[in-house]
Amino acid sequence: MLSLFNKYKPSYYEACKDLVKHSIGYSCSLFGLWYFKDSYLSMITIPILGIMNVRTFIIFHDCGHNSYTPSKKLNYVLGSILGIFVFTPVSWSYSHHRHHLTAGNKENELNDPQNETVLSTFTEYRDLKYKRHVYRIIMHPLIFFTLIPSFKFFILNRGNKLFDKYLNKICQRNTKLILYDTLFNNSGLFLLLVSMNQYGLLYHYLYSCMCSWSIGFILFHNQHTFNPPYVVTDKKWNKKDSGLRGSSFIQIPSYLKYFTAGIEYHHIHHMNATIPGYNIQKLHEEISSTTNELDNIIKLSINDCYHNLWYSLYDEDNNKYISFAEAELKIRFKHKI
Repeated sequence: MLSLFNKYKPSYYEACKDLVKHSIGYSCSLFGLWYFKDSYLSMITIPILGIMNVRTFIIFHDCGHNSYTPSKKLNYVLGSILGIFVFTPVSWSYSHHRHHLTAGNKENELNDPQNETVLSTFTEYRDLKYKRHVYRIIMHPLIFFTLIPSFKFFILNRGNKLFDKYLNKICQRNTKLILYDTLFNNSGLFLLLVSMNQYGLLYHYLYSCMCSWSIGFILFHNQHTFNPPYVVTDKKWNKKDSGLRGSSFIQIPSYLKYFTAGIEYHHIHHMNATIPGYNIQKLHEEISSTTNELDNIIKLSINDCYHNLWYSLYDEDNNKYISFAEAELKIRFKHKI
């Protein structure tokens, strides 16, 4: 399989071709947002730019993994520029690498959550007692996948990586570099929003960003939150299983695949994050045709993805994700016993 990974490593030609197409598509979406800003058609152009922003973030994400082009410096430059449009400093990637080191590992030495969108176990939830109501409000899908993403991208991303530098020893980057990344992103974002305001697009643009942030949260949640889950001890955890058993293959309709840029093949991404999004489908198809490695991966339909949004707790007794309704039934049942 190593030869296949090498076959689909990033290339300047493919990256350039992908970036040119994306730039044209993004520009057309932005022009449509401006042209129809005073029309009912803005109800269409806002979500279109939103899903283009999702794709922008996926390219930014690949730059953070140094997988978009063969050059680390070029990835850094592209990531820094694209980060302005997705409200995220390129230093985001420094902590994102922890996600790849800990996803599914409930005893990891970094003390990170094994799942970044399921923040509590059933036992922890049960012990909250009267505070459960507050937690349920925050984690309700109508809040957690709408307001929380906007709070994270618009507020927290303005400087949280500076705090992350001191709270997490895994972040070995120089403080000055993180500070530079943060200042560059905030300055660029300020100029971007001022420009949008001058053209009367500020609120339209922010609405499109809110759409993209919600879609991104939903995608990320479903990439690792499904049953049966992959949640193991540190001794049993390994990178390959974290990909094949702990990351899903979301069945995105063909007409939407351009906008998700290969991130739906998340099982491949977690096996080897050096594969760029523009090559990941081809790699998946070649592995499927030559080996049986991918026979047991978790495939999620759009309906499955909706259902999974209600998984807010990890039930350690039964090794599965559950909803608050299931948790309340379990609590009442135990009380009766």
